[in-house]
Amino acid sequence: MIFGACYYPEHWDRGEWKHHAELMREAGFNTVRTGDFAWGCIEKEEGVFEFSYLDDAIEVLAAEGIRVILCTPTAAPPKWLVNQYDILQRDRYGRRKNWGARREACANSAAYRERSVIIAEEMAKHYAHNENVIAWQIDNEFGCHDSTHCYCENCRKAFSKWLERKYGTIERLNQTWGTVFWSLQYESFEDVILPVYNSCEPENAHGWSHNPSLDLEYRRFASDSWAEYQKLQIDAVRKYTDKPVTHNFMGHFADIDYYNLAKDLDFVAWDNYPDNQWGSSEYEYVSMAHEIMRGVKNRNFIVAEQQSGPCGWDMFGAAPEPGQLRLWTHQALAHGGEGMIYFRFKPLHYGMEQYWYGVLDHDGIPRRRYYEIQKTGQELEKLEPYIAGAKNHYDALIVRSYDNIWAHQIKQHARKFNYQELLYSYYRANADLNINTAVSMGNYADYKVVYMPAYNVVHPEEMEKITEYVRNGGTLVTTFRSGTRDTFNNLFTTTLPCAFAELAGIEVEEFAALRKPVAVDGIVSSKAEIWCDMIKPVTAKVLSIYSDGYFRNKAAVTVNIYGKGRVYYIGCDLEREALGRLVCHISERCGIKMTEMPSGVEVVRRNNCMILMNHNDCEVRVGLKGKSLISNQHFNGKLEAYGVEWILAE
Repeated sequence: MIFGACYYPEHWDRGEWKHHAELMREAGFNTVRTGDFAWGCIEKEEGVFEFSYLDDAIEVLAAEGIRVILCTPTAAPPKWLVNQYDILQRDRYGRRKNWGARREACANSAAYRERSVIIAEEMAKHYAHNENVIAWQIDNEFGCHDSTHCYCENCRKAFSKWLERKYGTIERLNQTWGTVFWSLQYESFEDVILPVYNSCEPENAHGWSHNPSLDLEYRRFASDSWAEYQKLQIDAVRKYTDKPVTHNFMGHFADIDYYNLAKDLDFVAWDNYPDNQWGSSEYEYVSMAHEIMRGVKNRNFIVAEQQSGPCGWDMFGAAPEPGQLRLWTHQALAHGGEGMIYFRFKPLHYGMEQYWYGVLDHDGIPRRRYYEIQKTGQELEKLEPYIAGAKNHYDALIVRSYDNIWAHQIKQHARKFNYQELLYSYYRANADLNINTAVSMGNYADYKVVYMPAYNVVHPEEMEKITEYVRNGGTLVTTFRSGTRDTFNNLFTTTLPCAFAELAGIEVEEFAALRKPVAVDGIVSSKAEIWCDMIKPVTAKVLSIYSDGYFRNKAAVTVNIYGKGRVYYIGCDLEREALGRLVCHISERCGIKMTEMPSGVEVVRRNNCMILMNHNDCEVRVGLKGKSLISNQHFNGKLEAYGVEWILAE
């Protein structure tokens, strides 16, 4: 399996390369990932390509048994390109993003596209027959630094053409979008604006008080622009080599439709930083990110950048404690990972990322982190037969839709409402019960229960699939703010919950964005703090009711028999413990096995293994026993602080 680090030879004196490669070999590394910001080194002036430094570095690494994932360097355009061509993005205020960082170029700039294809082709041509180059990565982290959305003239013209292909006539667009409101009718596709700064700048930074159909379509267009830009480079590389091609995604990031972006790639890679200057993540949040990445293609992935030290740009995040690097590595592999690349081998003493530490410190002396990673690599050699090609067993699915992420940002419903946080609350409730839970738009028939929280923008084909799933015996869980909008971000005029009304067997008589908490009693007791749907059962059975205010005695949670299956409708937000109890109740009725564990202990089932991970900073004891695949001894149930075990369950 792939095990290595990100390494940039252009950062170091040639005399250091051999020593670095020897240290990598001693750490057990077999792969480096490189090239992703080297455009200015490879093409110092337009049309003049120089690969000698990279050739030499690859040879030095190969001498130590280390192969290369080679990245196209287009995330960081050189100064000559900016001097000669207008490739820079414009923000919502029309301001040009200046050169001097990275990811400042526009996906719809003809010059940026052309020069990107050229350098990708030249690299692929040069390394087509180099056996030490094992895979390719296109660019680096599309969309980071708020770079998905550009509002330049190139984008406006490309958006007009994108809309014309979709709608055919401007009359159809006007009618579909309801542009008669506020006299927003367009005379031609060339007339259509971008959702830039206007007279109604809102508090919500995600929306700009534009027609919601325009706003949603623009986000789709911007996402498509980057997928199209990526495809140009993929095609350029594949003209010369059949080595696999990937891109490094960013987990929960949601400005780009990752299902679409992944479509043309051979496999998904992603960048995992659980604890940096911007904050630390709950372990369930990291697990969900891994599952999002696996679910993008419903295939295993690699981690292209794994945090290996304290990191930040202008201040440090927390230093990983002893055992955490090993734990994070096993967590990734447990959730579908098949390769691990740490960022980075050695930190730089100059440039923006001076504080982004790696496997080594600035002095290059191996210390605790290096030896912990070395030990982890030795473990992975033993475990490789249980990792490569292994499949996880999933009982539950969280449906994650990028259209819904965008639409909920455009129309937020209530001040505290956050769609992605709602999805996470349902994932965490399952994870806390150690229920293996996928996150995707997958084949519903593969799961005992499907969660579609706030599935608001309704795609007819998904509704057909989920209806058939329930009819044939599946269990669906949906919530408030589901089923109310069509794919153009317009509201349905039928009774709430509109598209889900028949499945759920209910009508929503009234709803409220809450100013104060409302008590909920019944199968679970809780307080709703964000939203309440007051439910009128039609064929559904009431499980919980509201118990104060004018909501009193109105149904809050229901279940409906539909065909051979069940549909749960949860009309309000629930506190964490209450949601956990409800998910437990639903899971029991679906025949899902739950594994009781001490708080902070994660259990994942993969093939015939059970992977135990202790995210606590203290030792715990668990009830599971079996043969340890790491020590080849009987597992005694003890997990040290941040400890990990892979066992064959008895």
